[in-house]
Amino acid sequence: MNLRDLLTFNLFLQLTDGLVSYQAFALGAAEANPVVAAAIVNWGMIGGLIYNKMLACVLLLLIFALRRSHFLAKQALTVTASVYMCAIIVSLWELLR
Repeated sequence: MNLRDLLTFNLFLQLTDGLVSYQAFALGAAEANPVVAAAIVNWGMIGGLIYNKMLACVLLLLIFALRRSHFLAKQALTVTASVYMCAIIVSLWELLR
């Protein structure tokens, strides 16, 4: 998988995580991440989620744009995708239980 594909996949995962998080919060789930929880308290559920997902997307774009080493950028995007895949799977598992 090339860097552009990894970036696209990571951006897709951010969108998916935002949608799954919105659904979970609408059903009464609490946010475990204190940074996201503070944003939600300050800007509401939708505003806080959009802010944090946009920030994550900007950081992913920075990893891609400022890469000096193809290997390190690929590793960073792979780790990020792995973490978000796990988070999405756990969230979906909890929603479907």
